[in-house]
Formats: sequence, structure tokens, C-alpha cells
Amino acid sequence: MTTKEILLEQFTACYDENGWFVALKNAVNNLTAEQAIWKTENLDNSIWGILSHLNFYNEAYLKRFKGITVDYSDTENSETFARTDTVSEEAWQAEIEKFDSIMTEWRSLLEAAESGKFDEAVSATNRSAWSSLIAHANAHNAHHGGQIVVLRKLQGSWDTKEGVS
Repeated sequence: MTTKEILLEQFTACYDENGWFVALKNAVNNLTAEQAIWKTENLDNSIWGILSHLNFYNEAYLKRFKGITVDYSDTENSETFARTDTVSEEAWQAEIEKFDSIMTEWRSLLEAAESGKFDEAVSATNRSAWSSLIAHANAHNAHHGGQIVVLRKLQGSWDTKEGVS
């Protein structure tokens, strides 16, 4: 397999095709706004907050992959989890639609990219290769997808038919 094929396979597993773990799109499937905003006393983040965080970073790196300069140095990581002003079904669905839009565009760009793109440095200040950054972004998405499943299990909204018991 080529680097591109491996990254696309990882991306698919993390985004929308269950394999060894539940993909993010499936982890948030059939979730209400009330369930998405719920959190326990001992945990800092809600499912909604986690998805907001993923949208922030996936969109930032999507823009960079497209050659658009993104400066988010003024944004604290903790701020990316708490970007929900309005709790409504419409706002929750908009967050999911944003996630799907970002990830669909990511997939299209990965599929269209020349293989050499994955060896290029992310930027002048970040000398990591795109292949490394994308692999880490995939792992980051999978990590938070697991957190979402755990939160759903804690609140009793997880259907084990969706992937894990």
C-alpha cells in the first residue's frame, strides 16, 4: 500500500466506517442535543464540546492542506471544546453537518492529492510531513471518538449494535 492509501484507510476508519473501533460519524449518530451537551461531574467535556474541538482542528488543518494560512495561536485548546452558545436540535445538527462537511472535503482532497504532497512539510514553521500530521490527526479523531462512545455508555444512550458492547 502507498502512504496515500494507508492514510485514506485510516481516515475512513476514523470518520465513517466502523472497523476495530467505532467511527466518529457513527458515534454521534442518533444523538439528541440534550444528550450531546450532557456531561458528568468528573469529566470536563460533553460530546458536543468534543465535536466542536474536532471541527476546530480538522478545519484548521484542512485549510492549511489547501495552502491557506491559519493562525490560531491566540486560541487556547480548552476554548475549542466550549463553543456552544445555543443548545437546540438545530444547533446540534449544524455542528454535525459542519463535521461532515469538513471530513467530506478532507477525504476529497486526500483522494485528489499527488503522492508527493504527503512528503511535503506542513509549513515553514511546522517541518513535519503532511503524512505524519494526517496520521496524528486520524489518531486524534479516533481517540475522541472513543471518548464519545464512553460518554454515551455513561448516559445510557449507546446502542451496542452500533459497534462495541
